[in-house]
Amino acid sequence: MLAEPLALLIAAAVFAYALFSRKTEQVALTAPMMFTALGILLGPAWLDWVTAEIDGKGLMVLAEFTLALILFVDASQIERAHLVRFEVLPIRLLAIGLPLTMAAGTLVAYPLFSGGWLLAALLAIMLTPTDAALAQSIFNKKDIDESLRHSITVESGLNDGIALPVLLFVMALLASNTATDVDHLHWLLFISKQFVIGIICGIATGRIGGLLTETAARRQWMTASFQRLSAPALALLAYSGAEILGGNGFIAVFLAGLFLQSHHTLVLQRLKEFGEAEGQLLSLTMFFLFGLIFVPDALPHITLNSWIYALLSLTLIRMIPVFISLSGSGLPLRARMFLAWFGPRGIASILYLLLVSEQLGFGSSNPDHAELFATTVLTVLLSIFIHGISARFFTRLSVDNKPT
Repeated sequence: MLAEPLALLIAAAVFAYALFSRKTEQVALTAPMMFTALGILLGPAWLDWVTAEIDGKGLMVLAEFTLALILFVDASQIERAHLVRFEVLPIRLLAIGLPLTMAAGTLVAYPLFSGGWLLAALLAIMLTPTDAALAQSIFNKKDIDESLRHSITVESGLNDGIALPVLLFVMALLASNTATDVDHLHWLLFISKQFVIGIICGIATGRIGGLLTETAARRQWMTASFQRLSAPALALLAYSGAEILGGNGFIAVFLAGLFLQSHHTLVLQRLKEFGEAEGQLLSLTMFFLFGLIFVPDALPHITLNSWIYALLSLTLIRMIPVFISLSGSGLPLRARMFLAWFGPRGIASILYLLLVSEQLGFGSSNPDHAELFATTVLTVLLSIFIHGISARFFTRLSVDNKPT
C-alpha cells in the first residue's frame, strides 16, 4: 500500500501544506479546504485507479477510526466541571435542536426529492450531525468564550452517536418497505441498549484507562511515545468494546475521553499532541479521499434541488432549530448566531453516507438514490468551504461578545 501512488500523493500533500500552514491560516484557508480541493483537482486523473484499490469498507474503517480518535482527544481536553457550569447549552442543542433539525430537514427534503418520507428522513439525518474535526478550529481558540467552545465540542461529540440509532431505524424501515414489518419493541430495546452500553463502556474505559496510564506515567513505566499511543488505544478500546457488546461506539469513545481519570497534566498534554498531529493526519486523509472519490462521483447528479437543499441545510434548517432550542437561555444574539451558524458537516456525514451506501446501495449508480447521494456530498462540500472561510468572521463575532 505504501508503495502505491496514493500514499505518495497524501504524503507530499501533507508535507507541502505543513511548510505553509501558518500562511494559509492567515488568509482563511483551512487544511480541510486545501485537502478537499486537492482531491477534487486530482480526481479526473486518479479516480478510476483509486476506486479500484480502495473499497467502501476500507473507507468506512478509516472514517470510523478517524472520528473515534477525534472525539476521544477532544473530550479529553474538556474539564468535567464545565459540564455543571454550561450543561444547559449543549443539553438544549442536543435534546431540542437535534430532533428539530432532523424534522426540519425531512420536511424540506420531502417536496424537493422523490422517494417519499423515509428517503427524505434519511437525507436529513445524514446531514444533521456537526463535524468534530472541523469544530477543532473553534475548540483550540482560547479567546472564544468558554461556554461557546464547550457547547460546540459537546454537541459535535455526541450528536453523531445520538443520530446513529435513528439512522439505523430509518434504514430498517426502508429495507422492509413498510413500517408494519418492523418490530418496534425490538428497536426500542436496541436504541436503549445502544445508549446504556455505550455510556457504561465509555465511562469505564476512560476512568480505568486513565488511572492506569497516570499510574504508569508517574512511576516512569511509560515512555513519552507510548503515552501518546495510549490515545488511539483507549479510543479503540472504548469504540470497539461498545460495538461488540451492542452499544454505541461514538457515545462510548466521547465519554471515555471526557471521563479520562487522570490528573497528570503531562499525560493529557501527550494525548492532545497526538490529536493535533497524527489525528489530524487521519482527518486530512479523509477529506482528501472525499474530494478525490465522492465529489467526482456526485457532480453529474447534482440538480437545482440539490443546491436548494444544501444551502437550506447549512442555514435555515440548522439555524432555526438552534435559535428555538436557545430561547430563554439568556445568551445574547451574537452568541446564539455563533452557535447556530457553526454547524459544519464533515466526517460524520461521510461515514453515514458510506454506511447507507453499503447497506442500501445508496449511491450514484442507483438512479433512485443518485440525486440524494449527490445532495449529501454537495452539502458536505459546501460546508467545508463556507464554514472554513467564515470561521474567522464568526470567531471575531464571538470574541467581541466575550464577557469582560
